[in-house]
Amino acid sequence: MNQEISTKFNGQEISAEYSVDGDTLHVYLPDGEIRTTELRGLNPESTAMRHLKSYANRKCKKL
Repeated sequence: MNQEISTKFNGQEISAEYSVDGDTLHVYLPDGEIRTTELRGLNPESTAMRHLKSYANRKCKKL
């Protein structure tokens, strides 16, 4: 089952979904990119948020 996370970046709210399969995190970013991370004890939500913030930072640099 997918979970949703959101963050505000430069006044814009950006959301993504993530799921955990065993020890593997899958983050589904707004542009369709899927990032995968082996958790190895990391918190899934905070790890997914790092991916989302990285995406937001990269997206805003391109504007």
